[in-house]
Amino acid sequence: MIDRFTLLAQSDLETVWTLQTHWGWPPWLTALLVAGGVAVVVGAYRYEASPARSAYRAMLGFLRLTTLLLLLAMLSEAVYSGARTGQSRMAVVVDRSDSMQRADVAPFKEGERLTREDFARQLLLKDEAKFIETMAREYEVEFYWVDNAVVRAGGTLEESISAIDNENSGGDPGATRLGDAIQSLLDTPTGAPLQGVLLISDGQNTAGQSLTQAAEAARRAGVPIYLLGLGSEEAPPEAQLTDLLADDAAFIDDLVKFEATLRTRGLEGSTVRVELQVDSASTSVATEMITIKPNMSERTVRLLHRPTRAGELRYRMKASVVEGSAEAVGSEPSVLHHTLKVRDDKVRVLLAAGYPNFEYRYLKHLLERDQTLELSTLLQESDIEFAESDLTALVRFPIREAELAEYDAIVMIDLDPTLLPRSVWKSVAKYVSEGGGGLALVAGPRSLPAAYRGIGPFATLMPTESKTVLPGGWAEANGYRVLPTKLGERSAPLQLADTPEESDLVWRALPEMYWRAEVGSPKPAAQVLAYHPNAGGAPLIVSQYYGAGRVLLHAFDSSWRWRRQVGDVFFARYWVQTIRSLARGKLNAAAKGDELIATKSKYEYGQPVRLRLRMSQQSEGKNPVVLLQSQGRPEQRIELQAGAGG
Repeated sequence: MIDRFTLLAQSDLETVWTLQTHWGWPPWLTALLVAGGVAVVVGAYRYEASPARSAYRAMLGFLRLTTLLLLLAMLSEAVYSGARTGQSRMAVVVDRSDSMQRADVAPFKEGERLTREDFARQLLLKDEAKFIETMAREYEVEFYWVDNAVVRAGGTLEESISAIDNENSGGDPGATRLGDAIQSLLDTPTGAPLQGVLLISDGQNTAGQSLTQAAEAARRAGVPIYLLGLGSEEAPPEAQLTDLLADDAAFIDDLVKFEATLRTRGLEGSTVRVELQVDSASTSVATEMITIKPNMSERTVRLLHRPTRAGELRYRMKASVVEGSAEAVGSEPSVLHHTLKVRDDKVRVLLAAGYPNFEYRYLKHLLERDQTLELSTLLQESDIEFAESDLTALVRFPIREAELAEYDAIVMIDLDPTLLPRSVWKSVAKYVSEGGGGLALVAGPRSLPAAYRGIGPFATLMPTESKTVLPGGWAEANGYRVLPTKLGERSAPLQLADTPEESDLVWRALPEMYWRAEVGSPKPAAQVLAYHPNAGGAPLIVSQYYGAGRVLLHAFDSSWRWRRQVGDVFFARYWVQTIRSLARGKLNAAAKGDELIATKSKYEYGQPVRLRLRMSQQSEGKNPVVLLQSQGRPEQRIELQAGAGG
């Protein structure tokens, strides 16, 4: 292809002298002003009534006209200069930055998709580079690559064409400095004048001088810019994971939930694979395949994993478009990272009940047998000798904050508040909100929740509004089943099987309940995890985050019925997972630090960057200061104010 080029010999350099002025108005107006000034001076001296002779007046008029002409010459800043010129230059600037690697151009063949940079090469080299040959007849053509720097592509025309034909152009795609590239061409001293600049780019200028500023500089210099835009006007298809939420700490064999938001664009009808991986392993511990439906721009993805070893585990949640699905050319897998600290400690549990009902008895025996739990019990209606004969029994309920802090989770089964000092509920509320402790409240026909009306700290703990609740509850002769809500189906403690689908079948097959308490309506921030299928969807299991900890409310006290014909399989799985989930609040409260999180790892030019600050308990109440640093710009210190949501 290069052999067919007959390079035109450059003409010998010659000196061209030109007169340059800096008038701000057109030449015809200048001539009109000069003519007017001459007419005024000549007329004034010719018709002046003066005894002076005409020769004397003519000399004075000549001197005045000369003065005016010299003044105009100085104001025009006229310069008569010479320049050594040859053949005019034409600069061809090709963008090779990161955005030019997107394959969203369909140029010459049906169904073919090329990257923007490859299309630029094909366009220049089409028909044996006829376009370049045509320019070379009239101009001295120079080729430049531009990304984070401006690089001359070859010296002679043959070398430039070879550089264009070479796909491995190299360079630094970290930024695009289109404005700086044009400015550098205008500022480069050379003998031959620059006739124009042909810019082949997708128009994304991410650093340095803007294209508007460069275009203004080129206009002042009299150099036209010809822009050849490449790429689709629409944003490229992508699958992006954002806002990964998961516990910072857990115990061995805990079921940990990883939740993130999947945002998609231009992927209707395609399938996205969301995977969860641990450490450097390439195999996934959890996977979900999601088919993107029309008008579905985002959805929540939840993956579960049960860590089996202690230590600091590094998780990766990755979203990628399945090969063969709708095209997502140029999009890379979206990856989020999360560090989970897994401990091999025993969970310290306090089981307190007002009387020895079946729920207390079966749950006590279950927790005693679990080797991963350290159990303490309190039974209000027990004999004096009970605490001496039972190794897990306590003589009294721990009422001080230091005593409560010894436990990771507390389970209260229809506890009688009249047998405890009212100040204990302030300690319990502080144990949950500040210490991150977990509290499970099991309603009963005697006390909970009706007997707690009027206890202010307890009312704030309750995930429901129970001010008008009456004692007794509801007896249902026909029985009912506890069914998880959509939110409960995705809750880790309510997973009674290996998959959500199997877990839903298990819940629907569990034995019926025959009593429930009236617990009131859920608070605005509460989460209803299970409901009554008949009684207007009455809440049966309700959860609420309270400060650093969490409170769980049962409107029934007969989960022991789930043991029928299967033993402890589902009864044990539910309660152990629930208690361990409640206990993780204390681990998370100790493990959390201040964390500044970006919603994405890579952004389009001009796209707003969203940052989210998650603060530790130790930093609450303080206004954090963010230091913003950018290359070539002064540092900025920004003091943040917490919004209504924290």
